[in-house]
Amino acid sequence: MFTFAYPAFLVLLLAVPLVVLLYLLARYARKKKIAKFGNPEALKDLMPEVSKYKPPLKLALEVSALALIVFALCRPWGGVHSTKSEKEGIEVVIAVDVSNSMLASSTADNSGTSRMRAAKLVLEKLINRLDNDRVGLIVYAEDAYTLIPVTSDYVSAKIFLNSIDPTQYDNQGTNIGAAIDRAVKSFSADDNIGKSIVLITDAEELDDEAGAVEAAKQAKKNHIQLNVVGVGSPTPVRIPTKSGPMINPETGLPVETALDENLAAKIAAAGDGIYVNASNPDALNELEKQMDTVKKSALETNAYAVHDELFSIFGWIALLLLIIDVFILDRKIRWLDKITFFKKETAVVVLIAISAACAFDASATTNRKERRLVTQGNELFKDGHFLEAGEKYQQALKLEPESKEALYNLGLTYIRRANAAQSDSLRQQLVKAGADAMQSVAQSVKDKPNLAADAIFNLGNIAFNSEDYAQAVQMYKQSLRIRPEDEKTRRNLRIAQKKLKNQDQNQDQDKDQDQNKDQDKEQNQEQNQDQNKDQNQDQNQQQNQDQKQQQQQQPELNPQAAEQILKAMENKENQTRARVNKNGQEAAGRSKNTKRW
Repeated sequence: MFTFAYPAFLVLLLAVPLVVLLYLLARYARKKKIAKFGNPEALKDLMPEVSKYKPPLKLALEVSALALIVFALCRPWGGVHSTKSEKEGIEVVIAVDVSNSMLASSTADNSGTSRMRAAKLVLEKLINRLDNDRVGLIVYAEDAYTLIPVTSDYVSAKIFLNSIDPTQYDNQGTNIGAAIDRAVKSFSADDNIGKSIVLITDAEELDDEAGAVEAAKQAKKNHIQLNVVGVGSPTPVRIPTKSGPMINPETGLPVETALDENLAAKIAAAGDGIYVNASNPDALNELEKQMDTVKKSALETNAYAVHDELFSIFGWIALLLLIIDVFILDRKIRWLDKITFFKKETAVVVLIAISAACAFDASATTNRKERRLVTQGNELFKDGHFLEAGEKYQQALKLEPESKEALYNLGLTYIRRANAAQSDSLRQQLVKAGADAMQSVAQSVKDKPNLAADAIFNLGNIAFNSEDYAQAVQMYKQSLRIRPEDEKTRRNLRIAQKKLKNQDQNQDQDKDQDQNKDQDKEQNQEQNQDQNKDQNQDQNQQQNQDQKQQQQQQPELNPQAAEQILKAMENKENQTRARVNKNGQEAAGRSKNTKRW
C-alpha cells in the first residue's frame, strides 16, 4: 500500500500548473516582442539556431523534476513489513500448582503473602529473563491443563499468568506426575531444540509421590531438564477460605499445609535439575544458570514493523531529470556548438538544480539519521536493553516528530520496563507513558493500519493487566475491525470476555447479598412492629377489663339516697363560703387599726 508520511506537503504540487502558466506567459511575451521587429516568418532566417521543440521538452523535464521533488518531500512509503531475526534459545514450559494449599501463606505467618502470589512474582521475573526463549504455561491440581502452548509472545503469557486462580478449579488435589506428563507433551516435536520444565509447587504430594519421581525420570530420558521452585514454609500454616480457615470434615480441625522440600529436591534430582526456594534472593540466578546448561538452538522470532522508504527513488529520478535538462539548450544541436554549455539561460537552470539537490540532500540526511537511530534502538531492544533503546527512539523522534514507528517502539520500551519495575509508582508511570504512546499511534489507522492495530492490541493488554476487562474487550474488538485475521487478538478477546463475565457475576452476587440483608432487616422491623402492636392491644384489653371490674365493684345507689348526698354536699359548701367571708371581714378591720411606722 502506497502512502505518504507527510501528505500535507502535496499542496506544493500547485506549483506545477503555476510554472506551466508562467512558461506560457513568457512564450506569449516573446512572440509579441519578435513581432515588433517584423514578420515572424521572415525573421526565422535571422535565427537559424533557435529550436522549436527544445523549450517544451525542457519545460516537461523541469516540471516533472519539480513534481518528483514534492513527492520526495512527502516521504512516500511502500507499506509496512515485519522484520524477522533468529536467536539461540530453548523451550521452557512452566507448570504452576493451583491446589488449595497454594492459597496458604508463603511464610510461617498465617497472614503473610499467599503462595500463589509469591509464585506469580517469581514467574513474572523469570519470563522477563527468557528474552530469547519460547515459553509455555500449564496449571495442575488433580488434573493438568495447558493454558498456553510454547510461544514467543511473553505479553500473552503474562496475561494468562495473572489470570490463574486456584478457586476456579473444582477438581482439587496435587498430581505432580500428571503435570510433568502434560508439560512433556506441550513441547514442540523438534528434537534439536533444548527443552526445560520449571515446576512451581509447595511439594505437598497428596496423590502419588512415586509417580511424580517416575515422571521426572521419564522426562530426563526424553532429554528434558526438570527444575523445581518451592513456594511456602516448612512450618505448617492454615489454608484460608472466604468463611475462615479450611476445616477437615473428618476431624473438625483446621487443615494445615507445609512445604515438603525433601520431596521437591528428590523430584528435581530425578529430572536432572535443581531445587530452589522462591524466598531465596538468588533463586532466579541459580535457576537461570542451570537452564543455561540446556542446549540452545536457533529460534525464529518476530521483531518490529518497518516502512519501506521510497523517497530516495523519487529524489534520484528528479536529480537525473535536472541533469538532463542542463545539457539540453534552447538552440539546435550542432554537437552543442563546440561545447559552449553555460549560456545565461542554462546558468539559471543549473542554479535551480543545485538548490533543489541541496534541499533534497538535507531532507535525505535527516531521514537517514532517523532510520539509523530506529535501527539501533531495535537492536538494543532485542538484546533486552530497554532503557538504552528508548533513548534512541527519543532521539529519532526529535529528528522526525511524526515518526509513528519510533513512537510505537518507544511505547514498547515503556511497557517492558514497567514489567520489570520494582515499585508500584514507577510501574504506573511507565504503563501510563506506554499507553499514551500507543494511543497516539492508534490514531493513524488510515495511514498505517497494521501499526495502529498493534498499538490498539497493546492498549487492550494494558487494560487487561489492570483488570479493566470491559476496556480490554473494547480494545481487542477495535483491533480486530482493522485486522480481522489476527488470531492472537481474537484469542485474547475470548479470555477478556470470560474474565468480564466472571467479574459481572461476582458483582451480581454481592448485589443479591445486599438485597437479602435489606429484606431481612425489613422483615425484622415488621415483626417488631407487630409484636409492639400486639402488646399494646393486650394492654388496652387489660385496662378495659380493669375498668369494667371497678365499675362492677361499685355499689348502685337508689334515687333517694343520691338526693340526700347532694343536699349534704350543698350545705357543707355553703358553710365553707360563710366562714371564708367572715374571716375576710375581720382581717379588713384589723388592717384599719394598724399604725404605719
